[in-house]
Amino acid sequence: MTSSDHQRTDDHVPGGQDHGGDDQPDGGQGTPPAEKLVGVLGALLVAALLGFLIHQAVAVRESGPRLSVAVTSIEEAGEGYAVHFTAVNDGGATAEAVQISGTLRRQGEVVDQAVSQLAYLPPDSRHRGALIFSEDPRRGDLVVGPAGYRLP
Repeated sequence: MTSSDHQRTDDHVPGGQDHGGDDQPDGGQGTPPAEKLVGVLGALLVAALLGFLIHQAVAVRESGPRLSVAVTSIEEAGEGYAVHFTAVNDGGATAEAVQISGTLRRQGEVVDQAVSQLAYLPPDSRHRGALIFSEDPRRGDLVVGPAGYRLP
């Protein structure tokens, strides 16, 4: 009989207690609570991410463009005045040929108007532009907003 034919019995001590045997890799104690918690948190994170992606794919993308315009600054520009704006599309579809209009009123009467066009405004995006007025828009009531768009 060779030495490889003998079974090792020195892993066991008298009394049947196991010290270092390879029967169970975790020492026979099961999964630690911290590991279970990490597994549950990971599963919750994956489920939340899947829910968010499904919502974005179904609910948000089915809505049309939702446009808004905010004036960011007004400055002199040559013989006129530049009204800088940021146009935002919070909707779920692209808007093409976006018309931005501005109207300047004094004492209820229109004294100047300007129009700008953006080629396109994708969902969840913002673009900057400017409207040029011949009258000072700081002296009157200025209204700037989206005037129209085309769907692709």
